[in-house]
Amino acid sequence: MPEIALAGNPNTGKTTLFNALTGSTARVGNYPGITVERRSGVRQVGDGQWSIHDLPGCYSLLALSPEEEIAHQALTGALGNPRPNAVIVVLDAGNLARNLLLLMQICDLGLPTVAALNLMDEASARGLSIDHEGLSAALGIPCVPMVARRGEGVDALERAVQQAMQVPPVARQRWQAPSPELAAALTALRDRGAAHGLPPMASEFEACWWLFSDPETLEATRPGAGAALVAASGLSPSARAALRSQATEARFADIDRLVAQHVSRAPPRRRPMTERIDSVLLNPVGGPLLFLLVMGALFQAVFAGVTPAVDAIDSVMAAISGQVSQWMPASVLRDVIVDGVLAGIAGTAVFVPQIAVLFLGIALLEDSGYLARAALMTDRLLGRAGLPGTAFVPLLSSFACNVPGIMAARAMPSPSDRLVTILIAPLMSCSARLPVYTLVTATVFADAAPVFGVLSFGGLLVLGMYGLGLVLALLVGAVLRRTVARGPRSGLMLELPPYRMPSARNVALVVWRRVRQFCLETGPLIVALTVVLWALMTWPRVELPAATRAALEADVAAAVDAPGRERAQVRIDDAASAHALSHSAAGVIGHALEPVIAPLGFDWRIGIGLVGSFAAREVLIPVLGRVYGRGGGEGLDEDAYQRQVGGALVGVSQLTPLVGVSLMIFFAVAMQCMSTVAIIARETRSWRWPVAALLGLNALAWVLAYAARQLGLAAGWS
Repeated sequence: MPEIALAGNPNTGKTTLFNALTGSTARVGNYPGITVERRSGVRQVGDGQWSIHDLPGCYSLLALSPEEEIAHQALTGALGNPRPNAVIVVLDAGNLARNLLLLMQICDLGLPTVAALNLMDEASARGLSIDHEGLSAALGIPCVPMVARRGEGVDALERAVQQAMQVPPVARQRWQAPSPELAAALTALRDRGAAHGLPPMASEFEACWWLFSDPETLEATRPGAGAALVAASGLSPSARAALRSQATEARFADIDRLVAQHVSRAPPRRRPMTERIDSVLLNPVGGPLLFLLVMGALFQAVFAGVTPAVDAIDSVMAAISGQVSQWMPASVLRDVIVDGVLAGIAGTAVFVPQIAVLFLGIALLEDSGYLARAALMTDRLLGRAGLPGTAFVPLLSSFACNVPGIMAARAMPSPSDRLVTILIAPLMSCSARLPVYTLVTATVFADAAPVFGVLSFGGLLVLGMYGLGLVLALLVGAVLRRTVARGPRSGLMLELPPYRMPSARNVALVVWRRVRQFCLETGPLIVALTVVLWALMTWPRVELPAATRAALEADVAAAVDAPGRERAQVRIDDAASAHALSHSAAGVIGHALEPVIAPLGFDWRIGIGLVGSFAAREVLIPVLGRVYGRGGGEGLDEDAYQRQVGGALVGVSQLTPLVGVSLMIFFAVAMQCMSTVAIIARETRSWRWPVAALLGLNALAWVLAYAARQLGLAAGWS
């Protein structure tokens, strides 16, 4: 199967083209041993298939960032993978002067290359006319005009790649040193490289790549290579930087000549639409307000807009559980299926609508071009914590899951910026916290009056939890920047793409993959842990003491009417369930934690949920469903109402609004996730930082939850 690499600058439509080529076959993973995301997919071509690999977006092949180093290694086979049979380089047709640098460097590698001139519609709207045939002749490779989001040019691109693969790759010697000083430095490096452990350099361009790459970046991905480069070059960092500037200027002089020859521009009839929109959205006053409105609307949609879908899933799962209970005779197997497996499935399915709507909103914002503006606006905000706007992307990714967000911080060039971003990323409310917030708001704030008559109180409360995490992240980041991670703040270099109409197909694929990932990766974990926790809450079986049962049965006998006898019987069942749960293995663990969490308003049952949620935060949902659904515990009477959440009945007499808020604050701040601890250890190459983050954030969560409870009690909110 031919291996096709897809390369390009950020914001050129590379992801859109990847989706157009691979459709739903795409899969996401990491490069072996490297925490940089790798996407791969399959395209059916005639009777065969192509394996397409989406390389990290980068502006050049010089190893000045992890993305650039990974792209170079993937193209040259240094990752242990074969060199690709062909490379598709995606270019923004409206910004060829910037895009051609990467294309020409890839051509210098001697790989069969095809240039995809994407976004031709936007280039034409800006008055640009591109002679793609002349550009193709000048570069010596096919240049295919296309509009990937509409599928235009995809077939022509496929034919061009097939033709390119029929020609054996020839090592190009197009690049030559522009000065005698640089030529001498490259010759010296090639002569001394082998003696210091560097690989043979077959061309001047390959030697140029080594000379101009960043030693620290090389060291991170190729241990020993950075030190070998410094020793073999014999040049100071400033001397290497001067030579790199000289070579870059010569390369861009060639690029300017190409653009002047093959790109013509007609004067625009009116001010471009992107500039007109940016004058409003990037306004220093109105921009941040609109950003808050957009985020508020998204969270309102997540919580208020999906209520019918959530209720429908709730009803379906309740009906299925009821039917299974009727079909199967009373037994341990029935309890495992109904209270374990089906409850876990319900605990996954009931949150699919919220997650789908959340990622739908994020995909629309990204595809439209607004997300890059959000990064620009947050640069000022993040600057207060000593971080550049580039930290916005890892922190935004952490709203989905802290693990990929922390991994995304590797793209930040400054080690101190990277460390601070990693340590504050767990304060972003990930999607695993979303079910916890939803449980509390749906249980204790379901009947709260809408704010201003239209805004969901639960939605505003959850938005407040997201805001709390962001504010704390800024405060903690500022403290870290002034203590353990001192260093100058890096500047923000960001390209603002033009505004575009989001591609329905691209957005649908993003939402589908995220929902599928949640169901396939989180769902089995929830089901498995629900069964395990059911077992912990069921065994050992301890019967209600005979004297207590006799006293309760006397109440049944003394009842004068049928409703009274029914209420008395319910009290017997509740007492038996509460006693059995209290003496089960889970109850023993919960009782041991109770002295620590009691000041927060939590009882031993919530303690059971906190233990289970450390494996995965969202596991708290089926845990509390099982705990409170086992009879409600002491304090429940016939007036206590129950709500069906995640397939389990949650008795809410213990989960008061004040306890609910305390629980939400604790989960918004605490690092209740083993995967997050593990990825911090991996990224920092030390257990010191994850242990410090675990202890520090959990202690901060306890303090804030305790403070919130005390303030609520002082205000008379019991």
